[in-house]
Amino acid sequence: MSTYLHRIRQFSRALGASVDPRELLELAEYLDAAQRDLFRRMSTGDQRHSLNLFYRLRAQGETDDALLQAALLHDVGKSLVCIRTWQRVAHVLLGRVAPRRWEHFCLSPKRDWRYAFHVLAHHTELGAELARAAACNDEVIALIRNHQRPPSAPLSLPAPAQRKLRALQAADED
Repeated sequence: MSTYLHRIRQFSRALGASVDPRELLELAEYLDAAQRDLFRRMSTGDQRHSLNLFYRLRAQGETDDALLQAALLHDVGKSLVCIRTWQRVAHVLLGRVAPRRWEHFCLSPKRDWRYAFHVLAHHTELGAELARAAACNDEVIALIRNHQRPPSAPLSLPAPAQRKLRALQAADED
């Protein structure tokens, strides 16, 4: 599927996103109290996306706790600021049109109007640090940190963790 069609589908799903309270109860099987607090900090759209990813992996037969925890928390870095829909759209479009300039623009961690773009650009690293603070294990942290790494980029993870990362990335693209 083209990246643009994928983004349009993501956008339309996010607009009507909801999470059933029963789904939140199910999280106790996979996340401890601090990790569930992280999950609940995410926007409803990001929670729905993460739950969909979690369900997709389980439907594919995945049972590994680290992989399923990473699926639930992979976008938690975005919870550091309220990110508006127009900011998400601008981030994707400008990142495609002028990637180098956009990357430079997003470097500033200053808490001004650009901060949401900084968080979007660096949510993998920010999320990994939040996961570390919530006592996630090293493998979950590595999966969160690397979930947007291009497949061709060098990676220093053990083979089992690399397989989990590829499964997470593939499910995240659906």
